[in-house]
Amino acid sequence: MVDQNRDDDTEYHRAMGRAWLMVAVTSCCSLLAVAFVVLAVFGVGVFMALADALSG
Repeated sequence: MVDQNRDDDTEYHRAMGRAWLMVAVTSCCSLLAVAFVVLAVFGVGVFMALADALSG
């Protein structure tokens, strides 16, 4: 029978690595969503200004 080392933190470190990876991915997705909203609002503002200028 193999004696398991209870002081081995390998699984803990793997779990922490996965957690930090998920934090990084989620942060990137959140930043992309905010950037998309900002660009959409800016784009609508530019479109409205252009339409107003062209309409007379």
